[in-house]
Amino acid sequence: MQVVLATSAVAERKRLQYWRDAVCDTFVELDCRALSEAPFFGEITTAQCDEMHFSKVRSDGQIVDRTKSRIRRAREEVVLVSVQIEGTGTVAQDGRQAPLSAADFAIYDTRRPYEVACGVGGQRPLQMMTFMFPPSLLPLSRNQLGQLAAVRFPAHAGLGDLTSQFLLQLARNVDHYSPAEAARLSTAALEVLATRLAHELDVRDWGTPEARRHALLTTVQAFILRNLGDTGLSPAMIAAAHHMSLRSLHQLFHDEGLTVAGWIRKRRLECCRHDLSNPALASRPVAAIAARWGFTSPGDFSRTFRAVHGLPPAEYRMFARSAKGPAR
Repeated sequence: MQVVLATSAVAERKRLQYWRDAVCDTFVELDCRALSEAPFFGEITTAQCDEMHFSKVRSDGQIVDRTKSRIRRAREEVVLVSVQIEGTGTVAQDGRQAPLSAADFAIYDTRRPYEVACGVGGQRPLQMMTFMFPPSLLPLSRNQLGQLAAVRFPAHAGLGDLTSQFLLQLARNVDHYSPAEAARLSTAALEVLATRLAHELDVRDWGTPEARRHALLTTVQAFILRNLGDTGLSPAMIAAAHHMSLRSLHQLFHDEGLTVAGWIRKRRLECCRHDLSNPALASRPVAAIAARWGFTSPGDFSRTFRAVHGLPPAEYRMFARSAKGPAR
């Protein structure tokens, strides 16, 4: 990870404004105010692991707000997970507040207003690690994310501690991963997070069949994401791994307007598209990329990819390279 900014680089009278601009550039459009009249201290360290972005914040006490006006002016749709490292913080969204101590974490969504208050008790500096990624990477509906926004996930709980520690270790060692390792570890981190969130959905309303169904779907989809490269991945394998009948598995997806095979194929194609757009993998043959994500026949992969993206894989790769980013 590398330091991308620190208020010590500018004059004291300019530090708070510098910090406000930096926070907006690093995260999303936010309003930021300090809790003290003293010259503001802040430092942000960032890194990227596949589609997951990390930001470690060390700062004096502050409050950041994502207001409706900021949301209207912005295009970003991002899910954030904040893990408290040192000091205290509070995440507020949808009328809930999650007070955070060391290793606790909370999740929130930039598509709705929120507030994050750090160091309210006067401790300085505080430390927090925030993870950002597109909502599509979590197998959760917008309504499910809303149920979990600003819920405190304590560090002392088994799954909670595993999740926060996995995320923190991933961030601390990100400079040592190859692009392929980063992609796999990012997927693993999202699966661990999705498993913890699915557990919370189940626990929060154990008696509601709908809540249990959503929790099971989240767990099943996280399992699929972890095993996308396995050519043996099939509805029968998935059903057996979750001790359910094949019919129940198909019904679970049918209730969401999905099919098991269709969901697997879509995720595999997304991973292939990402790899084809990645300059670090430019020398890797198309067939190897297809095989990595579970496509056993290069011809079938090429036809399927073209039907979805409008170009054969090799042409898509050239177009993405010339455009310096993924084609849409």
